[in-house]
Amino acid sequence: MVRLAKFNENNFIDSAIAVAAQCGVGAVSMAAIAVKAGAPIGSVYHRFDSRNAILARAWLRVKSDFREEVASLWANGDTWAGVHGMLDWCRRKPVYARFLLQCADSPDFNGALSEELQAALEEEQAALDACFARCAEALPGASELDIDIDHMLLKFVLIDAPVAVVKPYLTQERPIPASADAMLRASHDAVRGWAAQTTHTPH
Repeated sequence: MVRLAKFNENNFIDSAIAVAAQCGVGAVSMAAIAVKAGAPIGSVYHRFDSRNAILARAWLRVKSDFREEVASLWANGDTWAGVHGMLDWCRRKPVYARFLLQCADSPDFNGALSEELQAALEEEQAALDACFARCAEALPGASELDIDIDHMLLKFVLIDAPVAVVKPYLTQERPIPASADAMLRASHDAVRGWAAQTTHTPH
């Protein structure tokens, strides 16, 4: 009978995500991943040649999940759908959300990645950037606003404001309350309303 491997790549990627979400990216090591997975450290090295390789795969998994479930909602310019989608994603996948918070913009891989992984990271970032660009293009009067201001406002509405509201709950591993939705809706509508007035104000 064929003996199936007890641990696979997904076990170790999931463990790396969990360790980073709980303790920060600096705590992610081959040993910590092995302990979290309940596996011999040799099993980790058998599937990955370095801590950076696992961390890059973890980053790709979480970021692509965010793009598919949240950033994809940005495409038609419905910014509230994007904000609500982020709240929903954070509630359903708090470990993924904490992982993104711990990683900030991106983990520091110190250039120690294979060309294949580096290309995959760049491709994923380009796909996320494209979602943001499509949202900016779909906004009413987008071409009339200064592009830098336009993108700054959009980033605030879609990312900065939601992150500021959910971060305390995620870091303390507390449920995100319904009041967060109301707070963000008010902020969203106020900023979008101001942007609309700015667009139509004669210069």
